[in-house]
Amino acid sequence: MRVSLLGHATIFVELDGCNILMDPVFRDPFEDGAVVACPAREVFYEKLPRIDKVIISHSHLDHFDIPSLARLPRDVEVLCPDDPTIPYVLERLGFTNVRVIEAGALIEFEKCSILTTFSNIDVIEFGVIFKDSSGVFWNEVDTVITPGACEFARIQMGEVDLLFSVFASQNLGFFGSMTAGYPLDLPRTNLSNILQIKPKLVVPGSAGFRFAGALEWTNPFLFPISRTRFLSDLARVAPEIPGVIANPGDVFEIEGGSVRHLPQAAPFARMVAEDTHLIDFDATAAIPPLDDPNTMGYAPELIAREVEACLEGVEQFVRSAYAGPSDPLIDGLRSSRSSFALGLVYPDGRSEWWNLSFGPDRPEFTRGAAPIRDAIVTHRIAASILVARLRYEKSYCYYRGFSRITTTRGGSTVEGNRVHVSKTDAPDLLGYYLHKRAPHAAHGATRRLDFQLQTYFAGRGESARGPL
Repeated sequence: MRVSLLGHATIFVELDGCNILMDPVFRDPFEDGAVVACPAREVFYEKLPRIDKVIISHSHLDHFDIPSLARLPRDVEVLCPDDPTIPYVLERLGFTNVRVIEAGALIEFEKCSILTTFSNIDVIEFGVIFKDSSGVFWNEVDTVITPGACEFARIQMGEVDLLFSVFASQNLGFFGSMTAGYPLDLPRTNLSNILQIKPKLVVPGSAGFRFAGALEWTNPFLFPISRTRFLSDLARVAPEIPGVIANPGDVFEIEGGSVRHLPQAAPFARMVAEDTHLIDFDATAAIPPLDDPNTMGYAPELIAREVEACLEGVEQFVRSAYAGPSDPLIDGLRSSRSSFALGLVYPDGRSEWWNLSFGPDRPEFTRGAAPIRDAIVTHRIAASILVARLRYEKSYCYYRGFSRITTTRGGSTVEGNRVHVSKTDAPDLLGYYLHKRAPHAAHGATRRLDFQLQTYFAGRGESARGPL
């Protein structure tokens, strides 16, 4: 077996009689232009050997890249989880052999087999174990593995030679809290799983990217655990299990129970620069003021019109929930007499605030140059990014990267002579409206995909627009 890393989560596995490409992302930047591979890499797609099968682990944009999928032969068999997003795109692109499979499925080929492995989080995804006569390779991708999943994998596939392990590299919760820190639970889980799996070689996998362009400032906050730090932690808890860092273009050969690491041996990918210092963790780095770069180039009149329509939509939604039928989120805000402040930052530097107080009988809406005092949730957002979100022309990466959200709600309890105050979660009204109550929200994912797909239908006399 020969495992080649093309960068981040993209791998090419050459098994006995079968070549499998997994999570193909060939170009930089990707994920709507928000991220680039790190270390920097170059992929030579035309040099790839025959592709017999393609596996997509899940629909997150750093694993499910429409421009890369559009380059693949349409008759190749594609295996994917039961997420309707993936077959929708593949069928619209013209793929004719799409196979939806569940986690825990053992699939036998003529001379090799694969096992899809479970994930213990609320994402439709799977990892994959590859097996042929030479050995066993487990690519965990982004899955959260439990001890039961480890035991299931051992029973089904035997001893693991090579493990591409999750290592808790991204603290994406920073976008919602603007706070950075070192996670504890997930690294502990990952290291515990390695102790149970006992692979012959561990590689920190599926975490080779950094944010770029207007989002580059976020990098010091998002990667608290480097590949080096993870392997250092592994060496402390399990010195008998070796680990190595893999870069784009590196190859691993499995044969007869041994694993060889061949740096830069792949003819179809190479590392351009070892630039991982660009994601060095620094929780003390500066957070820049929120501005609006208008990356989509919207006209000021369009931005003003779309923002106004959104605010009117939120106001109408809130008023209708007061009048009935009720909405559970509005009911909670109303009963607690909460308040919400929405700040809009425009490309010309202008700012305005839209404030909402939830009274017992009616809501009160005001506009001004400052947020309402003591707002439970304060949300500032770049106006053009809000427009792109409303039009489904940018993904959640940009939406969250050009937002600032803070929550001040707390709860107090008394025990004897002591008062305990704890922070409680409060809903972001704008996010809730966009996700669940805005026009077309129920079909938002489809509309977003259709916007991305329209490039591949231009000039063909048909529309990418599917059923809504």
